[in-house]
Formats: sequence, C-alpha cells, structure tokens
Amino acid sequence: MMGDLHDEEDSVYGNTRLNLLQIIEDRNRTLNKKSLLHRLVYVAKLHENLHDKRDLGSHYEKKFKQWQNHFQGEGATGMLLVYPNHFIHLVESSTEMLWSVIRDLRDQSQQTAGPPLIVNSKILVMSTNVDTRLFNQWSFRVLNLPASRLEEYETTEPIETLVPECLALMLKLGAYLAKQPKVTLKNVMDSLHQKVPDLLIPQDLLGYLLNSLDLCSPDQFLNKYDEPFDVILDQELVWPLPTKTFPIHR
Repeated sequence: MMGDLHDEEDSVYGNTRLNLLQIIEDRNRTLNKKSLLHRLVYVAKLHENLHDKRDLGSHYEKKFKQWQNHFQGEGATGMLLVYPNHFIHLVESSTEMLWSVIRDLRDQSQQTAGPPLIVNSKILVMSTNVDTRLFNQWSFRVLNLPASRLEEYETTEPIETLVPECLALMLKLGAYLAKQPKVTLKNVMDSLHQKVPDLLIPQDLLGYLLNSLDLCSPDQFLNKYDEPFDVILDQELVWPLPTKTFPIHR
C-alpha cells in the first residue's frame, strides 16, 4: 500500500518538475519575447499640387493592405489628420510596418514621377513596446480649417516641450474617440474641429515643427537605423599603432 502511494507521488512530481534545461529555455523565451506593437507619430507638408487631400488617405489605405499581406504581422491602427497645408499621422503597428511607413515617406519626398503627395516630413517619436492600442482602427479625416500663415507662429518654448505637447493632444484625442458610441463615431470624427478644437494641434505649430533642425527627417532617421554603429577607440587615432606583447607559455 505504501509502495503504491510513493509511486503515485513520484509520478505526480515527475510530471510537474522542470529540469534545468527547461528552466533556461523558459527564461530565454521570456527575455527574447518580441513586442508586436509600436507607435509612430510624424508630421509632413502637403505638396502644393495635391488637389484632392483624400488621395493621401487612399494612398495609405492601399499601402497598409500591401504591407499587411507582406509582413503578416500586426495590422495598422491610428489617425491621419489632414490640415490645409500639413498633416500629422499616428500609426500603431509592427516594427516592420512602421519602418515601411518611414521609407515610404522618404520615397514620396524624393519622387519625380506620379502624383505628388508630400514635400518634406519630420519624425516626432517612435515608441516601442506599447502595451495597448489607442485606436481601434485606422482612419483619416480632412479637417475643414482655413489656411494659415506659418510666419505668424511664434514661441519661446523649446522643441523638447512642444513635441510632448503635440503627442499629448494626439493621445487625448484617441482617448476621447475611444469613449464615443460606435453609432455616432463617424459624425464625431467628421466634425472634430467643431466638437473638440482644443484637442487639435494648431496647424501653425505643425509648420513650425517641420522647420525645426532638432527633429529628424526620414532620411536622417533611417541612416541612424541602417548604418552600423562604429566606435573609434583613442588608440586607433595614434600612429604608429600600439603593439601588444602576449606572454608565451612554455
């Protein structure tokens, strides 16, 4: 009877006990777990020959479907707000998708064939390891606002203060839209400039950010990502190169 009890206990513990290899593998899986959700926010200036601003939204709808089929990862959610002369875009997706967005920005600003969309753009932030999505879907809206004169915007605030303020407004806008009933969401989004003007970034500020030298263009951002990280040691700047004598064991 006692022998059967010991055999049963050994069987139970044997099924649940982890060996050292399993513990190491579980730890490595936790450490190497890839976060699938990231967030990108950037501003750009519309090309003066872009007659229908809805073409910009159509461009990203087509691109997101293309990238989604290619990467088979997280889909894109977010908000594209199109002003008379500029736009700001928040995208939540996989890292592969966001880098494709940045490369597309670079290509759009350099292209000479096809309908032009943008002139230049600046990256505000790329946040990694985002816990949850702020937007349930991707959408765009053309804001019915009068054109502004960029030279009228003056500020003494540093760029380190202005960028977080813009990001905070975008996040507050996403939180506001998330609380709206689905049946009225479309009407709310069509009249953002009337219902929540305080949650919209001033269009003059977008132009100010585009002129800032402290923010990276897509080219500069990609160069920092694609170029290898080389460290030059002080001894490499000395000539002749120092030599090291290694002891010989006999």
